[in-house]
Amino acid sequence: MKRLPIISLLLAAFSLLLMTLPPAWHELLYFDSRHLQQGMPIGLVTAHWIHVDSDHLVWNIGALLLLASFIERHSRNLLWLSLAVGTVCVDLLLLSPWSDLQRYCGLSGVLNTLFGTLLYLYWRRIRSPVVLIVAFLALIKIALEVRSGQALFTDISWPPFAMAHVAGILGTPLVIWWEESSWGSGRRRVRSPQQHHKRETATWISCVRYPFSS
Repeated sequence: MKRLPIISLLLAAFSLLLMTLPPAWHELLYFDSRHLQQGMPIGLVTAHWIHVDSDHLVWNIGALLLLASFIERHSRNLLWLSLAVGTVCVDLLLLSPWSDLQRYCGLSGVLNTLFGTLLYLYWRRIRSPVVLIVAFLALIKIALEVRSGQALFTDISWPPFAMAHVAGILGTPLVIWWEESSWGSGRRRVRSPQQHHKRETATWISCVRYPFSS
């Protein structure tokens, strides 16, 4: 019997709950450079779970449930690690000279870390060219968004910040290194590439349908 992705469901519920708070509370939960200057760093965590509008929320929660549930089936620790690494990578970008944003919110940067982790897990399992094609298309999408300054598939009330997607995907190598190290679970070999090949390939096709945009 498959394990219910409790953590993924709870995280989605948490993000939904934040959106039900009064708008004045939303302002406190965003990443805001002015709040940081006033000694209020909570937005470095909460900004990733609050969203600017319902469209933004639906896209990101849908992607979260898809990606996180598959990772959670493999390892809950790996899911937490991916979320933490993605959060730190995006936060470092927001605090760096490469970002001049005053405010930021949304889960899409962290979702790209989850997406990279899922690519790694499926490549390790099935060694299918489909995984490489999906990875290539994802990188092309991010590059086009950075170049154009526009999200390819979504339209929200705030301008997109594609560099957050870059920061998120760049966190993937750290997640992989940890998973393959003696501290991670990488030494526990997954099933052979021949097992469930068709089913896993079909799953990847469904994953491509979710664009991860701020």
